[in-house]
Amino acid sequence: MTRTGIGSDTERRAEQLADRLAQAGDIITPAWRNAFARVPRHVFVPSYARYEHTPDGVRYTLVSGDDPDQRQEWLDGIYADETLITQIKGERVEVALADGVRRGAWTSSSTAPGLMARLLETLDVADGMTVLEIGTGTGYNAALLNERLGAGNVTSIDIDEQLVEDARRRLASLGYQPRLATVDGRDGFPEGAPYDRVIGTCAFPNIPPTWIAQTKPGGLILANVAGGLAGAMVLVRVDADGTATGRYLSKWAGFMPARSRKPVAEPTYPDVDSTRETLLSPDALDEPTFAFLAQLHVGDASPYWATREDGSPLFGLAAPDGSWAEIHPADDHGRRHVEQGGPRVLWDLVEAAHTSWEKLNRPNWSAFGITANSTEQRVWLTTPEGPSWPLPN
Repeated sequence: MTRTGIGSDTERRAEQLADRLAQAGDIITPAWRNAFARVPRHVFVPSYARYEHTPDGVRYTLVSGDDPDQRQEWLDGIYADETLITQIKGERVEVALADGVRRGAWTSSSTAPGLMARLLETLDVADGMTVLEIGTGTGYNAALLNERLGAGNVTSIDIDEQLVEDARRRLASLGYQPRLATVDGRDGFPEGAPYDRVIGTCAFPNIPPTWIAQTKPGGLILANVAGGLAGAMVLVRVDADGTATGRYLSKWAGFMPARSRKPVAEPTYPDVDSTRETLLSPDALDEPTFAFLAQLHVGDASPYWATREDGSPLFGLAAPDGSWAEIHPADDHGRRHVEQGGPRVLWDLVEAAHTSWEKLNRPNWSAFGITANSTEQRVWLTTPEGPSWPLPN
C-alpha cells in the first residue's frame, strides 16, 4: 500500500494515537489498532476550523496545514482525539474562512477518532465482509475500513459531490480505492448490495428501509436515529424476513443530521389554539435521557429559540404538520405561559413524556431498542413487548 505524504513525525503521531485509543478502551482488537496506526489522518484534514460561541453565534478561525506558522497546532489537533470542523455552510473551511473569521453552521467534520474506533469495533467486522458507509465526509473512516477489509469490500456514499471527490483524491493518494458514490444516503447503494454491515455517520429520524433491504440476513446496521431534541446510536440485526431488531448503545454518540435533495414543503403554522401555564421548564430537555424520551413523544418536532420584544428568551417547538408550541420565561412562582397551535399539542406531549420518564424511574436510552421493517418502525422500552413509540417516516 502506498504511503504518500507520511513522514516520520506523522507516522509516530498515528502510532501514538492508536496506542492512546487502545489504552482508553476505544480500540479493542489488534486489527483496528493497526488500521489507526497506518492511516494518516492529516491527509484527510488539510485544514480545520476552531470555533467559539459568541452572542452573535458560532465564530470560526482557520487552522491550516499549509501555513508554516500553524503546522504544529494543525498536527496537534489532527492527532488528538477531537472532532474537527472541515466544512461551513457547504464550503471547505479553506474557502469559507479565506478572508478571516466567519459565522454560520458547520456542515461536515472529521469525527473524533475515539468515537469512530468505538463504532467500528461495535460493527464487529471480519475478514471478507462487505461494508456500506453512509456519510463519506473527509474519507478518513473509509480509509480505516479499506485498511481493515480491502478496497473491494468497502462502499462509501455521500450526498455532497465535493466531499466525495475530495475524499476520492485523498484516498487514491494513499493507494486506497473503495467504491465511492454521490447519492442520497437514505437510498443506500443497491449496486453493491447486499452488505454484511451498514454504518451511518449522519443522523436520520429512523433507520432508512433501504438499508434494511440492502443488508444480508444476519447482517448488522449501526445507525444514529435522532430527531431535533435527541437521539443515540442503535445496533440492529436484520433477520431473514426483513425485520431489523436491536438496542441503543449504552455510550452516547451523535452525528449531524443527514442532508437530502428531496424537497420539503414549507409548513403553515396556524394561530394560537390554546394557552395555559406550565411548571415544566424547557431546561428539563437539557437532561439527555429525558430528551430522548421526549423526542419519541413529539416525533418530527424540532426546537427553536427566539427573543421576545422585551429581550427575554423564548423556547419553541415546531413540526412539519404545522404543530407548534412556545414557552415563555417563568414568573416569580415558576409558572411559564404556554401558547400552542396545530393538530398536536406539543408541549402537552413533552409533559406526558416527563411524567412517563419519572414513573419509569428515569431510564436512559440504553434501556430502549428498535424493531423496524419496510412499513413500520417502533422504539420500545426493555423488550419488544414493552411500551413502544412509532418513529416518523
